[in-house]
Amino acid sequence: MEQFDEEFSNFLYKVNQVNSIVEKLASSDETLQKIGDLEARQYLGEEDDTKYVKIDENELKIRTNRTLINRKALLREENPATMSQEAFMDEVSKDADRRYKQKLIRREKMETFKKQATLAFRRGEYAKALSLYTKAIEQIRDSCVLYTNRALTYINLKHYDKAIGDCETALRLNENSLKAHLLMAKAYFLQGDLANFEAAVKETKERNGDQMSVIEDYVKQLRDA
Repeated sequence: MEQFDEEFSNFLYKVNQVNSIVEKLASSDETLQKIGDLEARQYLGEEDDTKYVKIDENELKIRTNRTLINRKALLREENPATMSQEAFMDEVSKDADRRYKQKLIRREKMETFKKQATLAFRRGEYAKALSLYTKAIEQIRDSCVLYTNRALTYINLKHYDKAIGDCETALRLNENSLKAHLLMAKAYFLQGDLANFEAAVKETKERNGDQMSVIEDYVKQLRDA
């Protein structure tokens, strides 16, 4: 949930940033147009570490990489604000498209690593599975399933603290994940931490009341093992 809030805040910040730039580009004030152009270029990565030094009605001086330059004719003479505004929004659209395609590529890589990890786990190759699940998480960091799968792998390797850590991350992504709650309880039990085991079981029942028989059977198997 915290990660979602952070991502949503970043999204709103970027929306406001783009809107601010577009407003400057559409302004009838030539100085604001130039500032908007520079901000647009900086947003799109065309300007590196740009700092404003002086702004007046006749010129706009900037310092980039310790060099003082005077930028003139930043915009087209024919309807400059509109043309620059359209160009900026076109670049923003292209940037969003690039990010979307990059995310698809990362997701494809994640799925490949996940399948390989699952096969390794089923063969009892837990160290290999751990490495592959970690590679999958490096591609997509907001998957509750990946963290619970890696937690189970940690448990089989007797790395209980790390398993609990992954369960905590999984629960931040999905606080009602039954698998994450049960694996956390199992890690505490195998670690010999019965107090936290009982607390984890209690919370699991509170959050998943409709799965009571599943929870009780799981706990019974742990205690009878």
